[in-house]
Amino acid sequence: MRATAADVAFIGSESGIEAGLVPDAGYKLHALPLAGLSGGPVARARAGLLFARAVSRCRAILKSFRPGAVLGVGGYASAPAVLAAGTLGIPTFLHEQNSVPGRVNRFASRFTREVLVTFPAAQKALSRAVPVGMPTRDEFFGASREEGLARLGLEPPVVLLFGGSGGALKLNLAATAAFGGGETPYSVIQVSGRRDFARLSTKNPRHKIIPYDNELWHAVAASDVVVMRAGAGSLFDTAAVGRASVLVPYPYATGDHQLHNARYFTEGDAAELMLDDEVDAAALQSRVEGLLKDDTRRGVLARNMRALATPHAADEVARKLLAAATNGGIR
Repeated sequence: MRATAADVAFIGSESGIEAGLVPDAGYKLHALPLAGLSGGPVARARAGLLFARAVSRCRAILKSFRPGAVLGVGGYASAPAVLAAGTLGIPTFLHEQNSVPGRVNRFASRFTREVLVTFPAAQKALSRAVPVGMPTRDEFFGASREEGLARLGLEPPVVLLFGGSGGALKLNLAATAAFGGGETPYSVIQVSGRRDFARLSTKNPRHKIIPYDNELWHAVAASDVVVMRAGAGSLFDTAAVGRASVLVPYPYATGDHQLHNARYFTEGDAAELMLDDEVDAAALQSRVEGLLKDDTRRGVLARNMRALATPHAADEVARKLLAAATNGGIR
């Protein structure tokens, strides 16, 4: 959207990851106090009250900003803005990242013109669904292996492990047990997530543990094998680079959507599946070292992974928003 010179602002949760990422990217963020709907009756009642207040606040923000179109990207943080935009008659779209739509997006889809989906399976579950793929930062498509190795100070071959911005404790602990005991004949970079970082350590000089990396494309490009959870963003970031991957879906994701996300890639022979209850140090080390030794298998996975990337998704989403904004907005 920035390339089109459109004026863009964000509405989100004051406690979400967007609270740091959006301002850091140079955009205005209207941060609202919000809470998820999990927990007991008191917690749910509080969340409902915060939601109602957020809808009212979003109406005021939208009236002030006067957007031509609104895009919701899922989750409880986007629902108040989508609902408010619908009541104001603003052309509104959703982007559903996962194979299995969450309940917020299923509810919010009633107020939208179209639901733009990443996975074919989601198209079957939502009305007015249009496949566009997963918007992915250009840096992943242009990432250089040589630059990644140099920036991170790594010697090939390289194994990358990450569980998303929040981390994945079981995967983190298995990785430190598998690779942290002594020097390995390959480099390991483990992006632990900020929550788990303080409890992890390694004795392996070729094993780097870092809490977070907002320029993850360098680590992905440097890697020969990637081990990760199966969130849509991580999957398509890795697909943009094209790397052999082992997917470990988070087993408690809503609707088991990470397993369904992973199946899309494993059924296309673009990645291998490792269930969470199979993860321990020995199994993880065996799977990684097996792929490192098999150049042919890694090459097949990497090529098929790259083939599933969606390089035009961001442009397609932007095109739809701009087209709607031409005749949209608050009158």
